[in-house]
Amino acid sequence: MKMLRTKIHIALSAIGTLFGLSAFICFCIVYANVEAGMWALLSGIHASLALMLHFHYLKESLHVNFSRKSLQYIGDFGMVGFVSGLALTLFYAFLEMYYQTDIIPIKTSIIIRLVWSFMMMKWGLLLYIFTKKYLRTYNDHQLFSENPNIEET
Repeated sequence: MKMLRTKIHIALSAIGTLFGLSAFICFCIVYANVEAGMWALLSGIHASLALMLHFHYLKESLHVNFSRKSLQYIGDFGMVGFVSGLALTLFYAFLEMYYQTDIIPIKTSIIIRLVWSFMMMKWGLLLYIFTKKYLRTYNDHQLFSENPNIEET
């Protein structure tokens, strides 16, 4: 059951990474909506970090490649993404309710910015949740068996 759930998380994280990076290219280069493209890129980065953690967890190499401190830093990055995404989502929701703009033209669309700031919020929260979950898999006897080649920062 653990393996199936982790494989589903890997698939969803891979889709999130692909969509985030594709939307970044699409909105920044094709439609010149740089804000939406930046939020899509950050969403994709959070999804790719979640993908990396799920993959290492599935291969049982999480403890070898990540110290507790590095997982905490990844979790902190996820929390920053969540809080930033939440603030941006609320801001764009206010702008959309106030101005009641259409989705077209895409270059100035507030709705697209709203969607990708929400996705950044979602992936930031998921990254934070999964780092906390994976940190709970570290136990006391593994403190002394961590890879000595990994530096604590």
